[in-house]
Amino acid sequence: MDKRKRLILHAIIQDYISSAEPIGSRTLVKRHQIDLSPATIRNEMADLEEMGYLQQPHTSAGRIPSPKGYRYYVNSILEDSSLTPQDLSRVEELISAAGISLSKNPRQLARLLAAVTSYISLIAEPSDNVQDIRHINLIPLSATSAICLVVLGDGTVKHHSISIPEGVTTQEIDALSVFINRRLQGVQLQHIDSRLLCSLRAEFAGNLSLVDDIFYMVRHLMVADGQELVMDGATNLLKEPEFKDVDKVRELFRTLEQNEQILKLMGSGSSRLEDLDIKIGPEMGLESFSECSLVVATFNLTDRKVTLGILGPARMQYAKTIGFIRWLREYFSSGGS
Repeated sequence: MDKRKRLILHAIIQDYISSAEPIGSRTLVKRHQIDLSPATIRNEMADLEEMGYLQQPHTSAGRIPSPKGYRYYVNSILEDSSLTPQDLSRVEELISAAGISLSKNPRQLARLLAAVTSYISLIAEPSDNVQDIRHINLIPLSATSAICLVVLGDGTVKHHSISIPEGVTTQEIDALSVFINRRLQGVQLQHIDSRLLCSLRAEFAGNLSLVDDIFYMVRHLMVADGQELVMDGATNLLKEPEFKDVDKVRELFRTLEQNEQILKLMGSGSSRLEDLDIKIGPEMGLESFSECSLVVATFNLTDRKVTLGILGPARMQYAKTIGFIRWLREYFSSGGS
């Protein structure tokens, strides 16, 4: 790609990240004072589209970056990813406000990641099978679905949706909730096995398929390939214009509930930017994430290794996100907690 095309592609991506609106040639001339005529810029944009770096959502609209365009930007154009003084000050304020050891509290660290980036934060770390279950709550959403909330001994809350068989009443769900709590309250995760399930099935007098669903949900929600997934900031994406479509958001959230799938995605390498894995749109192989990007890094904390991920729109602020993750890695490696 020649220098002129790089300049125009860079400008379009910068503007689209900020505005989420298709970019036209006259806009580029006004905002970036590019010393080219709008007609020349239009020709270059048409060439970039033909090369696969740009796409045109509508015939009369300007251009937006394609996944290939973002990939080129990340690999070949993006240079400075250091945090600005303002961003650094905000990070330090949030860490100070947390008032606890981030390296010991994945929930607090996930909250920090989501607050700083305004995207979804994901943390994969070795499962703590010694944790015990404090409480399980079933919340009906409709006649056919409910949310199961699981509170662990350290206060961590897990949730997952379950299907309600036809004909099961609210009273039966309440009775099941009481029964499950009586039998699983105080049980350590390492003791949740098939033998316990057989015991539950033998005791419960109601719908056994519900018992099975809750048992397996708890088992697989807590332990997936030896790792636990902590997530925060899921509602951040609702603020982005790409995710105003209800059906699109529903599918994205449904995928986020698949812990094993997300853990696998975080662990599978893609195109690397030095010490980071960055997956853009179709590279993730998930239709519901086709308009997203994921930045992943592995950290060595004091007593364990964790993997951090930031999931945002494909037009995420790559420089800021990458800069923050690198800063955080340096923070922990220098003794920060």
